[in-house]
Amino acid sequence: MSTLPSVVNYQEGLAVLPENTQNFNISCVPVSGSSFAPGSQIQVDLGNRGFLDPASLMIKYKISYTFTAGQTFCQIPGTPVYTPILRFETLINSSVVETINNYNTVANMLTNLKLGVSEKYGQMYPYGYENYAAAPYSMENLDGAMIDATSAGTKSRFYSAPLHGLLSNSEKLVPLFLMNNTRLQFTLDSLKNMQTAIAADAKITVIAITNFEVCYNMIDFGHEVEREIIMMNPKLRIKSQSFSTGTQQLALGVTGVNNLVYNQRYASVKSAYLSMGGGDVTKSANQLFDSYDITSGNGDYTFQIGSINYPQKALSTLNNKGGILQELRRSMNSIYDKNNSMSINALEFGVLSGDTTTIAIPAKFFVGVNLQKLTIPQKAFFTGVSTQNSPISVVINIGTATGQAHSVMLILNYDAIIEVDSSTKQCIIIQ
Repeated sequence: MSTLPSVVNYQEGLAVLPENTQNFNISCVPVSGSSFAPGSQIQVDLGNRGFLDPASLMIKYKISYTFTAGQTFCQIPGTPVYTPILRFETLINSSVVETINNYNTVANMLTNLKLGVSEKYGQMYPYGYENYAAAPYSMENLDGAMIDATSAGTKSRFYSAPLHGLLSNSEKLVPLFLMNNTRLQFTLDSLKNMQTAIAADAKITVIAITNFEVCYNMIDFGHEVEREIIMMNPKLRIKSQSFSTGTQQLALGVTGVNNLVYNQRYASVKSAYLSMGGGDVTKSANQLFDSYDITSGNGDYTFQIGSINYPQKALSTLNNKGGILQELRRSMNSIYDKNNSMSINALEFGVLSGDTTTIAIPAKFFVGVNLQKLTIPQKAFFTGVSTQNSPISVVINIGTATGQAHSVMLILNYDAIIEVDSSTKQCIIIQ
């Protein structure tokens, strides 16, 4: 018996939303103050009504840079909208359920891996990309900010961007009405780390963040729907994902096989990344926002979990450096996905350990591997590799001595399940 194609099957049922459904654009402001300096903490409480739409969660704020006289530029590394945020935490019922250290570095990497050059160009204003020396701006000037500072004073900018984290990565609407006291906590970085690491160019004296907001769409289906959800689900389980970081140091002049051990324990790690920042302030303008090839094109990278190598054959910078970029794409999504283009050019990907970077041209040699056993979006829990019983070892074979010290950051993308008890409103995270 033949079946009608869906495009001409007019008998298919159409879903109708409950009559009382409403969508509100919610804006939450800090409860810990109104103006924030480097090193301070921004605490924002979300509402406890309706459902949070994960695809709508974002931050926005005003930032003011004060600089000394005689400077040509204010130089901000990384993705400027995320640069001030050192640590991001999610608290539910006063318990910390998510912590992302070096959030600015993680968000900068995700921005460069998830957005193509044209997408970054379209988001130039809210993300803070700016290069006064290159105006009118070309598509090659979409990293960091070099703000006109030819006369002493204060420059203000208005930034806004998605908020990567546990809530925004949820695969279903987040039932805020069942989660008491949901708080987002942002710890700001130091003034030193919010600007270029080149001492002669680091002349910003004051940074102030005001008008900070966390915004999201809140969908209210009405009390009848909420009661039905509670009756049908004594415990709600929502699949999500988040990120974790760990850092090890490599000194200047290191060669040979180096085994770096990271004690990050999760039930399911979907993918792993290396971001290798520079430690020499005369060479690395972006420090942790840079990611160098620390083998200088003469070595390889391997991830080991429970004595198994990922990938099976080491990622060689000597034999096939281009293959490392394709593995990086595969760790983000299918290599056949036309939207998985990233924004890493050959110059940025080719920066070696001893090279000098700038704000406008950072090092972007990220190493990534896909650790999923099977990729079935929204269909299976915990499809990644477990690290609960053994640490992760990153084996780096360096044939050419490192040209500077490096901070080797391991960034893990792990699966998480948000479990909510509908009767007690207690929430735990299974990860």
